[in-house]
Amino acid sequence: MKIVKKLKWVLLVILIAVVGILINENFIHYYISKSVFYSVLVSGIALAIIAYFIKPLRKYKIHNFLLCFTIGVLLSPYLGLIKGYSNIFAKDQAGVVAKEIRFKVVKREFKKEGQDVWDTAIADRQITLYPGKNWAWLGRQEFCPLDYDRQRGVAEIETDVVWDQNLVSQEHPDWEVPAPGKNPDVMKSEDLGGGRYSITFFYRVEDEGPILKPEGAEPPICVYPDIGMDFIIGEDGRFLKNTMHLLLPEPIGEKTIEVPL
Repeated sequence: MKIVKKLKWVLLVILIAVVGILINENFIHYYISKSVFYSVLVSGIALAIIAYFIKPLRKYKIHNFLLCFTIGVLLSPYLGLIKGYSNIFAKDQAGVVAKEIRFKVVKREFKKEGQDVWDTAIADRQITLYPGKNWAWLGRQEFCPLDYDRQRGVAEIETDVVWDQNLVSQEHPDWEVPAPGKNPDVMKSEDLGGGRYSITFFYRVEDEGPILKPEGAEPPICVYPDIGMDFIIGEDGRFLKNTMHLLLPEPIGEKTIEVPL
């Protein structure tokens, strides 16, 4: 009991971190950005200092609790690396013209060398993205792809664009209003009047190839960072390219990998 009493604040930090993981992974699905990380750090320390100088609060050790809560919350993303799966997030990186982006993972599969069976990591998951939003949760990948040798997948992207031909013609006088039949990636073109149109672009991407593995890692060490997918939309509303981020816990940050078309 004496050991537990001495370690009670350490145990409280661990408890808060574990509870934070369970709540976020099962209900909130929120990616903690660098700005949020530092906001929690600064505000938590500031509140703990204030509580220390208020005698009634110091009597009940509220300042200790606030410090434990702050450390526990900030520790949660790091403990999340060993939870056994990766969360998949997505967001709209451009969003200047596009009103809305609908992204769907039709399937994402992996295969081991010498086997004909493809294991499905994530399938039939769809999410709607809006400009300026934080990473939105798409689903989770239940196993580590570093255990596999080949990957393949199918994804579909729709973008809704308000096309103002009056403005477009000023910058691009040779651009015509996209229309089904004339543009293979246009699903819908609705005249809103006054030179404005509601355009829906559609893009389907299929890929298959080997999995890139870290050099010198034999066997490769498998960790479970969260994964973010950026969808870059051009000024005309068409899908341009996709970048993938390994969302390592802040303040370490993101590692960006561009996915070629």
